[in-house]
Amino acid sequence: MAFYSSHGAAAEVTGSCHLLEIGHIKILIDCGLFQGKEEELNYEDFGFDPKEINYLIVTHAHLDHIGRIPLLVKNGFDKKIITTKATYEIAKLMLKNATTILQEKKKILYNYADLNNTLELFGTFLEYDETIKIEENIKISFKNAGHILGSASVKIDYFEDGLEKSVVFSGDIGQKARLITSKVDFWSKANYVFLESTYGNREHQELQLSVDDFKKKVLDTLNNNAVVLLPSFALERTQEILYILKQMSDDNLLEDVPVYLDSPLAINITKTFAHFPELFNEEIKELFKNNIDPFSFKELITTYSRDESIEINKQEGKKIIIAGSGMCEGGRIPYHLSRYIQDKRNMILFVGYQVSGTLGRKILNKVSQITIDKSKIVIKANIEVIDGFSAHADQNGLIDFIKDLKDVFCIYLIHGEKSVLEDFKNKITKELEDKVHIVKMKEKIYI
Repeated sequence: MAFYSSHGAAAEVTGSCHLLEIGHIKILIDCGLFQGKEEELNYEDFGFDPKEINYLIVTHAHLDHIGRIPLLVKNGFDKKIITTKATYEIAKLMLKNATTILQEKKKILYNYADLNNTLELFGTFLEYDETIKIEENIKISFKNAGHILGSASVKIDYFEDGLEKSVVFSGDIGQKARLITSKVDFWSKANYVFLESTYGNREHQELQLSVDDFKKKVLDTLNNNAVVLLPSFALERTQEILYILKQMSDDNLLEDVPVYLDSPLAINITKTFAHFPELFNEEIKELFKNNIDPFSFKELITTYSRDESIEINKQEGKKIIIAGSGMCEGGRIPYHLSRYIQDKRNMILFVGYQVSGTLGRKILNKVSQITIDKSKIVIKANIEVIDGFSAHADQNGLIDFIKDLKDVFCIYLIHGEKSVLEDFKNKITKELEDKVHIVKMKEKIYI
């Protein structure tokens, strides 16, 4: 008998953690941090015994999919972690940074010893379209999810009662058109599909329109001799922004405008990206082939140390600052916000999803003031957002992922806010007439 249970990202968008039990074999898919208003869930029991997990599959290296793995190890998990090589290399950086932040905030879920023990469990790497047998009756395959570098959707094939069955966990699915990442690959058949649904009720702006909008907003602010502040996720979003700014630099639109990448994590991840040129789209591959760095340009200044970061504020006049975290919950962005958000000439430009309860969401909702380091700060800057860069598929992209699947018994919706899931369920039922179910936290589903 096989069954599934959810231990995160059920009617919410963070904390992905999914348990599939096939007979006595227990397979965990992702083990991420809860973020925003769900943060306290990180300190609750997993809902299963980590020592009993036989395999952990990691779909990609975003913290809401990997951030609790060291906690899993701390509580007894010591088996194989299966992922792509790129995901592992990025996860090393992401987890080290997360550990440091947790220590600094005194929110100690785990320590550096737990992190080191975790990294030793990686080593089973799977290529896209490759299949490995992990047990006599269980096989695992990956396809490119097109979400971020190294991201994968996973298919688990197994035999039960003489019947061959299959389950697909989508991971996070990327958009059709991406600035740097290669495209999504689709599965042809599966009996059960656990589908991320972050943007299940909306359509993204066309990518080129988003790029043009980004450039216009940036130039309008710079022409006012002001500051563009970009709270940006260190992984993928920063590299996309760097690529657009490189295009602007090549077109001589950034003359005498310093562009600061003020994030040690983003700097390190950008270097790691260069190790995997084969995973990018054709345009970026061609640049690498011609020994052109797609993420570097003459105006770019990387500020690794805190002293270098502080020096940014001594540079008068127009400038662009890219800093983390993307939701303004840590890193160096709060420091820059406290300085620049009080000037009406400046612009805070959001280019990523802001989880409910985060400082970024509060700013995006245009509250009149915020609190940073116990100081109340009045918001006067221009607050803008561009949605089209999302690394997540929109409603149409999610439908594309499932519409041609054969032999589907049920689609299970995960990784989305409750109202979004309800809307998306209605859309699927109307267009595909498949059985659809919204997964609840800790719910046990026999498959």
